[in-house]
Amino acid sequence: MKLKKLFLILIALVAFSSALTAVSDYEYLLGKFGPLMEARKAEREAAEREEKEKRRLAEEERIVAEKRAELIKNAEHIKSIDAYFVKIPNQNYSMMMTEVTQKQWQAVMGDNPSKVKGDDLPVKNVTWIDAVVFCNKLSEKEGLKPCYSYEETSSVEKWKFLKEALWKWSNKKWKKFNGSLVCDSNANGYRLPTVEEWQYAAKGGQDYKYSGSDNLDEVGWYKENSEKTQPVAQKKPNGYGLYDMSGNVWEWCWDSFSNEYRYRCGGSWANDAYYCGVGNKYWSSAISTNNNLGFRIVRSSSKK
Repeated sequence: MKLKKLFLILIALVAFSSALTAVSDYEYLLGKFGPLMEARKAEREAAEREEKEKRRLAEEERIVAEKRAELIKNAEHIKSIDAYFVKIPNQNYSMMMTEVTQKQWQAVMGDNPSKVKGDDLPVKNVTWIDAVVFCNKLSEKEGLKPCYSYEETSSVEKWKFLKEALWKWSNKKWKKFNGSLVCDSNANGYRLPTVEEWQYAAKGGQDYKYSGSDNLDEVGWYKENSEKTQPVAQKKPNGYGLYDMSGNVWEWCWDSFSNEYRYRCGGSWANDAYYCGVGNKYWSSAISTNNNLGFRIVRSSSKK
């Protein structure tokens, strides 16, 4: 009997010793491989987050692609360009959701000044004066009251300066032109936005650096992701449903900087990200053209 008790005690001591050894071994292994295990866990979690972000972006791209496809599909059946406009909340104007395309320009003006052609590409190589003329011609085409008048007439066919070589104009002629060209913002026709209107709409009711995101790659074409202009409405829109307000092409605005200079906003495919910020504005001569300079248009909400 005593021998049996002694044997059980011996077994217990061996088990206890083994347990202590196991705990010691575990602590040793934990100390040696714990940091590696934590690092691998962190890598797995980072990979899962990255995959989740990829799926989110893919879903956003799918939605944008569907909206753009619907926009293009409906374009053939839309008789009025006004169908492309969205009302800007808490403001008295509506804005075109995309930059004016080459197809839209050609339907109104009968030509295409863009060197790189494409129906869905934004029209470019247009002067500020060209954009003003487009607005009045489009208004007349749709039976609306033109916003712009020069020497008391809104009919662009009667604007004498269009028959002259603008680049030969003297400073005196420019001053006369700037003083005589009038914009009636209450007319129900189309016009260029003011800088204030453009920047308000570009923010989209959001607090982002660019129009619709702090990540320019999500919403705009610029120097780092494009070597030319791109078809409109491929990127994510901003909070108001406006596309390409950061990048793709600069957009003419109504405001005068001084004499013949007019403001432009938005940056372009040829610019660094800095120039595509919603708060930036620059200027160019009203008769200058460039392969990264276009425009979009607005209508006052007083339209009837």
